[in-house]
Amino acid sequence: FITCTFTNGKTFVYKMKNATDWQAGGEYTYTVSLAAAKDLGYTIESNGSYTVTSADGLMNIAKLVNGGKTDINITLTADIDLTGKNWTPIGTSFSNKYTGTFDGGGHTIKGLTVTTNDQFVGLFGSIGYAGTVKNVMMEDVQITSNRSSGFAGGVAGYSDGTIENCSVSGSVSGTVYVGGVVGAQWNGSITGCSSSATVKGTVYVGGVAGQTNGGATLTACYATGNVIIEIAPKKNISGGGLVGTNGGKGVRACYATGNVTSTGSSTGNVHIFGLLGDNYTTVTACYWKNNQERGYKTAPESTKVDGTYVTWENAVDAMNRALQNVGSEWRYELKGALPTLRKQ
Repeated sequence: FITCTFTNGKTFVYKMKNATDWQAGGEYTYTVSLAAAKDLGYTIESNGSYTVTSADGLMNIAKLVNGGKTDINITLTADIDLTGKNWTPIGTSFSNKYTGTFDGGGHTIKGLTVTTNDQFVGLFGSIGYAGTVKNVMMEDVQITSNRSSGFAGGVAGYSDGTIENCSVSGSVSGTVYVGGVVGAQWNGSITGCSSSATVKGTVYVGGVAGQTNGGATLTACYATGNVIIEIAPKKNISGGGLVGTNGGKGVRACYATGNVTSTGSSTGNVHIFGLLGDNYTTVTACYWKNNQERGYKTAPESTKVDGTYVTWENAVDAMNRALQNVGSEWRYELKGALPTLRKQ
């Protein structure tokens, strides 16, 4: 790489094509013309990672990943406003999953809006086993998936990887596999994440995740947004304030407070509950406080916060003990009406 740093702080990086096999003692001259240099909104660091500084930069990075650079590491150094931008998710399919590390640096991505028939939709469409997305706040997302069988989530439509310390507000709407943070987490982990988004779908619909499966774990996460299930007439339905169907390796120290409601009817099984619509695994120190219409209780290990016998103070103590028992760095604190998360 040839790196050119200007007095205004801008840095441009030129990657040499057909690099010569340099020999010891040799002298080589390269001429780089910057007359038509364009600010792409990102820079390439000496280690090959990408630093994003603007909305255009994030969109250009998405093109790079979707063009085949699926394993690049990406860091945000500024808040990003995608309002009015035509967003294409990073990682567009099962065969083109993102496998690098995306570090939002605690910054906010605002106004991401997508209406699509594509299968994978979110900030990321599809995250692979080696992929990590962390430390980013998604504000006022407006995601609508019209595909009959797709994956929709504020952070990712589908994930096999790691999602940590991410939050989502706004709305996420789809059909199958719809969640405030991720539509479907089939391996990997979701940790320290939250959603206040309104989530709407037909099958596998949840405040944080539409479905967890395989080796997936959900730890120290919560949802405060409403979940609305538009019931498909002939399908089995799973909807929950936290997760629609939990079939992973466990849910620990999580809670949900959004109302869970539905419209329509089905000849299949309709399983809707305040925390988990369907549950096939261990639930440890999880709580809910909301209105859930059908009353199908699939997670007896979870507890309703009623303010009398079980308070949020009780819930915080129990959730923190559960996190401490597994060596997690995450803890809840109660400074307002509901618990919030911090990393020690």
